[in-house]
Amino acid sequence: MTKFTIALREIGTYKEVLRSQVEHMLNDRLLNFVDIDLHDVKDAHKRFDKASLAYDQIREKYLSLKKGTRPDITTAIEEELHSARSSFEQARFNLVTSLSHIEAKKRFEFLEAVSATMDSHLRYFKQGYELLHQMEPYINQVLAYAQQSRERANKEQASLVERMHEYKRQIDRESRSSVNGLNDCYNGDGIPTIGRSSHKMIEAVMQSSTRGKVQTIRQGYLSKRSSNLRADWKRRFFVLDSRGMLYYYRKQITRPPAGCSIQRGVNPPEHGSGLLSRLFSSHYHGIVHDEKSVARHTVNLLTSTIKVDAEQSDLRFCFRIISPTKVYTLQAESAVDQMDWIEKITGVIASLLSSQSPEQCFMSSPKGSGHDRSASESSSFSSSVEFEPSISDDLVLEKNSGNGQHDVRGTHHHRTNMKPEKPIDLLRKVDGNNMCADCGASEPDWASLNLGALLCIECSGVHRNLGVHISKVRSLTLDVRVWEPSVINLFQSLGNMFVNNIWEEMLPSSNNGRPDDNLSVDGSDTSQYLSVKKPKHKDAFSAKEKFIHAKYVDKEFIQNYSMDESQLAQQMWNSVSANDKKSAYSLIVRSRANVNLVWGDMPSSSCLTLGKALQLEHPASTPGGSPRFFDCNSHDKIYAGEPLSPASTSSRTDDMEDSCEGLSLLHLACRVADVGMVELLLQYGANVNMIDSRGRTPLHHCILKGRHQHAKLLLSRGADSQAMDQDGRTASQYAIDCRTTDEDILILLEDHS
Repeated sequence: MTKFTIALREIGTYKEVLRSQVEHMLNDRLLNFVDIDLHDVKDAHKRFDKASLAYDQIREKYLSLKKGTRPDITTAIEEELHSARSSFEQARFNLVTSLSHIEAKKRFEFLEAVSATMDSHLRYFKQGYELLHQMEPYINQVLAYAQQSRERANKEQASLVERMHEYKRQIDRESRSSVNGLNDCYNGDGIPTIGRSSHKMIEAVMQSSTRGKVQTIRQGYLSKRSSNLRADWKRRFFVLDSRGMLYYYRKQITRPPAGCSIQRGVNPPEHGSGLLSRLFSSHYHGIVHDEKSVARHTVNLLTSTIKVDAEQSDLRFCFRIISPTKVYTLQAESAVDQMDWIEKITGVIASLLSSQSPEQCFMSSPKGSGHDRSASESSSFSSSVEFEPSISDDLVLEKNSGNGQHDVRGTHHHRTNMKPEKPIDLLRKVDGNNMCADCGASEPDWASLNLGALLCIECSGVHRNLGVHISKVRSLTLDVRVWEPSVINLFQSLGNMFVNNIWEEMLPSSNNGRPDDNLSVDGSDTSQYLSVKKPKHKDAFSAKEKFIHAKYVDKEFIQNYSMDESQLAQQMWNSVSANDKKSAYSLIVRSRANVNLVWGDMPSSSCLTLGKALQLEHPASTPGGSPRFFDCNSHDKIYAGEPLSPASTSSRTDDMEDSCEGLSLLHLACRVADVGMVELLLQYGANVNMIDSRGRTPLHHCILKGRHQHAKLLLSRGADSQAMDQDGRTASQYAIDCRTTDEDILILLEDHS
């Protein structure tokens, strides 16, 4: 492809030369003919008409003289007549010369320009032909290689289809055989029986591990029932190796070796225990995490036994591994997989009991071997991984009594019956949004996310060429996922009318009642902008492009207000505290306010303003229904039933003011503003993972204040759910402490961990 790229770049150079030659030899010459030569003819014709009129007037005056006129008068008029005639003849000859020059140029000028242009085209195509003719052998070679690749791909595809058909036939055979022989595989206690040949095979494989060769006896996906109060099911990749170790991963980190079982998907059952929690479980639906896969050891199989079916559950394909320390309830994906897992695990248990002592078995466990597995010990995984305790499986939630499930169903039913309005219908109701912000075209269906303006399709093309650092263009009808509640909230708070009042304030057509002077607030001369006019929707594309570039890139029509940094920071902080998105937007655009402003950089005189804003936050609710007030920088919870002394009230106010230290604007928005303000700050570069003086990120504050809508927005924009504060606690841990009942935020926090 490199040769093709070089050739196409060379052809592009030829084309640029051709364009330059056409512009020089045809366009410039024709423009010179029209603008200069024809203009000279017009001037000569005007001079001729003027001289002819003057000559006619003098001649009539001369012919009207009487015989008795004095000689001196007659002589003077004769001189005027002679002078006028000379001027007339000179103008006539100049006009004839100009006309003859034009007529001569008409015969050869255009022909020369067109023929020179055609000659340039000839050289262009000749150069292109010579270049591609030299590459003809290479082109044929690449075409032949592509044809061979196509044939190989077709053969591989046919082979793949045949293997899939064979695999389906094998599944059918296994399913029929499993149905016929499933009831004969268990004894009276529900413990599976193992054939002598299978036991010998497993024992032979395990003996190989004593010689330093570790093999995988069985590996594949199983659904594991969590031991927490939710008892949800999570899909994990389990491995049983020849050392008698059973461990699992959150995801499969390497490709399974040849010959091992291939997992088959099965639809979740429509009934049974744990169904609701399974539907909420992201792991069951195959969401893959980006963290390094870590192996989790289960139990010591030497002291374990296996039972068929789950306790108090009517789910199929389940079995339990029971040990003195813990019980694992697992579910296979088919009856054949269930039988195979039970057979392999039981064979390993039997082999351990017959060949190893408890001390040896303990030494071969992960805890006895230092919690790691080297790359040379395992043939199933290519890289060494460390064992660490799982924390995501122990998420504890307080179960709501009685009608908690009823509320979920009722809310779901209400949302199903209610038809939400489309984003385009919602946003066009805002002032000015019925027209394009730049050209006034009706019914705009595109928008700029960071500018908060609605645009027509032609102006959106210009915005797209400006780059995403200037304007992030999205469609109101095509980019459905972009229009989150936070974005719609921001757009409803602004509108094209307000946005244009900011970006076009110095435009002559929108003086906003200011006197017609040429001096702006900051003293700059604005007379240079008087020639710029806002284009109409029918104007040329070049006029719109020039205006939009001047408006958003050069920022020629913005009225800059000069103020010191402390005053600007104070106004920005007050705007976020009051949830005034228009004021914050104006400060960001006009004065380039810092969206990553930190409270430590603020003047101390405004601490009362922040204190008022924090005191106006809505209180949370206790599980019993009584109001509960959170101090977001403390784990203490004060209930309404507890008496508050004046000293304690004063102490809490002082603590609140002390907690202001290190807060950023995004921290403040997450505590006192709505999602629209958070969206505005994020659009203009707010740091989503900035920490305050206690090491807490905005996500910590959202969880502690119960603002789950804000937390979901931060997580979707890259917030680190594993960031720890100075107390060593993450947002997930605070969510557990606060007994959060929002399933969505719990799943999001777990998925981002």
